[in-house]
Amino acid sequence: MTSVVSPPTTRKTVLVLGRSSSGLSVPSLTEADEAIVVLAIGWPVSDEQRSVLDAAEARARADGVPFDAHLLAGPDAVRGLVGGTDRIFVDAGPRETRRIRRALGRRP
Repeated sequence: MTSVVSPPTTRKTVLVLGRSSSGLSVPSLTEADEAIVVLAIGWPVSDEQRSVLDAAEARARADGVPFDAHLLAGPDAVRGLVGGTDRIFVDAGPRETRRIRRALGRRP
């Protein structure tokens, strides 16, 4: 007799903020969402990125879920931080959004 134990599937709401972020509204969480993660690309963090970071942290605190934020050098760093079941929201200009989506398409 063999037993297979698989880890529970978790889903995060992931906000990817490009250098050209316009300050998207943090989406409402669903029952399936277990955390909010903000991935900010570029340094220094822009005022728009900072406002989303602050709003996401407040939403996570209000909803009682973990909050995590990462500062990334470029879009390719996104792929290792996003899971297959995650809800992904990208806030960037059209050209940067395409680069981010291409990086996400190459997820392992």
